[in-house]
Amino acid sequence: MARKQGGPFWLRDSSRPTNLTSVEAEIMRVVWDAAGPVTVRDVYEELRRRKKIAYTTTMTLMTKLAKKGFLNQDKSGTAYVYAANVTDAEVAGSMLDSIAEKVLGGATAPMISHILGSKKELTPGQVSELKKLLRKKQ
Repeated sequence: MARKQGGPFWLRDSSRPTNLTSVEAEIMRVVWDAAGPVTVRDVYEELRRRKKIAYTTTMTLMTKLAKKGFLNQDKSGTAYVYAANVTDAEVAGSMLDSIAEKVLGGATAPMISHILGSKKELTPGQVSELKKLLRKKQ
């Protein structure tokens, strides 16, 4: 799969993983939803409300996410502070591109059909955005 030359470094570097595990995605969601940089403790406390997870597991996964390039790790203080290096839209786009290439042989129509056939309702704004994108493709 050819990588785009622009965009975040982790998308340009084909040796870097573009997919997240389920727990990594949950951690990234907490970081994206935070008002600013977070500590391991911040993420751990939020995740603990949702599921059983150890503090050390959270710390290990956040370190791995920093090594993969998804998180920025600031080691200047007494506690490491983390911030997202990428947006949720960038990660989702990369993951969907990977699925289209690896699972669907590059075809994107099955994904679009699935989304449109989903029981989850689309907002008028989402429908409008899809229409704009389709007009650009014509």
